[in-house]
Amino acid sequence: MTLVALLIVTSIGLSLMFMADTETSINANFRDEQTAYYAAKGGLEEARDRLRSAATTSISASLPTALPGAAGGVLYILNPANSETVAPWLASNKYWDDEICKEVSCSGGQVPPTTGWYVSPAPTASTTYAASPVLPYKWMRVTLKTNKSAYGSANIMYVDGKSADANYYVCWNGTNEIAQSTACATPNKTVYVLTALALTPSGTRRMLQYELTTDSLPWSFGAALTMDGTGDAMTAPTSSGFDVSGADHAGCGAAAVQPAKPAVGVLDAPDITTVIGGIPIKEQPNYTGIATAPDVENISTTMPSALQTVSGLQGLLATIKSNVTQPVLTGAQTGLSNPGTSASPQIIYVDGDLTIPDTKTGVTGYGVLVVTGTYTASGNTGWRGVVLVVGKGIVVGSGGGSNEYDGAFLVAKTVDSSGNPLSTLGTPTFNFAGGGGNGINYSSGCITQASYISDYRIVSQREMMY
Repeated sequence: MTLVALLIVTSIGLSLMFMADTETSINANFRDEQTAYYAAKGGLEEARDRLRSAATTSISASLPTALPGAAGGVLYILNPANSETVAPWLASNKYWDDEICKEVSCSGGQVPPTTGWYVSPAPTASTTYAASPVLPYKWMRVTLKTNKSAYGSANIMYVDGKSADANYYVCWNGTNEIAQSTACATPNKTVYVLTALALTPSGTRRMLQYELTTDSLPWSFGAALTMDGTGDAMTAPTSSGFDVSGADHAGCGAAAVQPAKPAVGVLDAPDITTVIGGIPIKEQPNYTGIATAPDVENISTTMPSALQTVSGLQGLLATIKSNVTQPVLTGAQTGLSNPGTSASPQIIYVDGDLTIPDTKTGVTGYGVLVVTGTYTASGNTGWRGVVLVVGKGIVVGSGGGSNEYDGAFLVAKTVDSSGNPLSTLGTPTFNFAGGGGNGINYSSGCITQASYISDYRIVSQREMMY
C-alpha cells in the first residue's frame, strides 16, 4: 500500500511538473509572438514616419510612383542583424517576401515579371528609431495601393467593386478611398501600402500592413476673409478692382463644389457695422457672398470653436509648425525663397513679420502661409491656399496688380505687444490701400490642397495571416 501511495504521489508530482513545463512553454511562445508582433509594428511606424519629407532620414524622395510590379514600383527598407543578408526579393533568401504575390501578378509564383521591379539599392533601418535591444523586424515594404491589393486572399475586395478595374490606382478623396485609371492628383491623395515582416531568433513570424495617406489640418472656414476677434479694424481699398467673394471658386485643380460663404466673417454683431464702415460706400457692391452686398456676417455659430479662442488658434499653429515643409523663418523677413508651386504647395511658417515687396513679375504662393507678426504685401502678390495672420494679427497691403488670394484668409490677434498670449481674442487689423485687380476669393479646392500635411494617417491596418 505504501508503494502504491508513493506511485500515486509520484505520478501527481510528474503531472504537475509537466503542466508547469507546458505553461512555461506557452508563456514563452506567447512572449515570442508578442515580440514579433510589436517588432513588425515598430517597423511600420518607422517607415510611416520616414515618409515625411521633414523626417531626419526621410525616404520621401524614393517613394514609388509606379504601381507594384512595374519598374521601381516597390521600395524595401532592410533591417539586417549582425552580418546576415536580408534580400526579400530573392525566393532563396530566409526573409523572402512571399506576400508580394498577393499584391501583384507574379511569374511562377515567385517574383513580379518586370526587371527592376524594386528600388535598388534599398535603404536600411535608421538608428534614429533604434530600440535596445534591436527589434527583430527584417524589412518594410512601401507600394502604391491598387484596386486588386491582396487579391491572392480567399476573399477579393475591390475598392470600387469591379474586378475589371483591378489595375486601377487607389486614391483618398478626403473621406474614403476611390479607384481611378490614372495616378492620383490634387485634390485626391495617394494611398500607400506598408508591409512589415518580423522574425524572431526562435522562428516566430508576424506580418502586418498599414494603408496610409497624407493627413489634413483640422479646420474649416466660414468666409473668404475672416476677422477673427472683437473690435475689428478694417480699412478696405478704394479701388474698384478689389473684390472679396464668398462664392466658391474653382482652383488648385478642383472645381467649385461648395455653396457660397459670406464675403467677410466676424464673430459678433457689432463688428458687422464696424467692418462695413471700413469699406468705401462705392466699393461695397464688390463684397459678395450669400446676403446682399456688402456681405459681412456673424459666423460665430458655424465657425469651428477651436478657431474662436486663443488656445485653439495656438494649438492649430503648433500643429502647422510641426509639419512645415521648409525651416521655420524667425524674425523679420523680406520675401520668400520658395513660396511653392501648384504641383508642390508649401507649408510656410514665419515667426515674425513678413514683407513681400513689389516686383514686376509678382509673387504667387501655394499652400499654407502663417505669419505671427505683421504681414505686409505689395503689388502683384497673391496666394492659392490658406493665409493665417495669427499673433499680432495685422495685415497691411497695397495693390496695383492683378493677383489675388484664392482659398481663405484669416486674421486674429492672440498676443499682446510683448508676445504674451491674450486671455481672449483681441482686435484684428486689415488695412489695404489701392487694390488694383487684387482680391480675396473663397476656394474650397485651394483650401483642400492646403489642408494636406506631410504627416501620414492610418486609413486601415491588419495582420497578414497567410
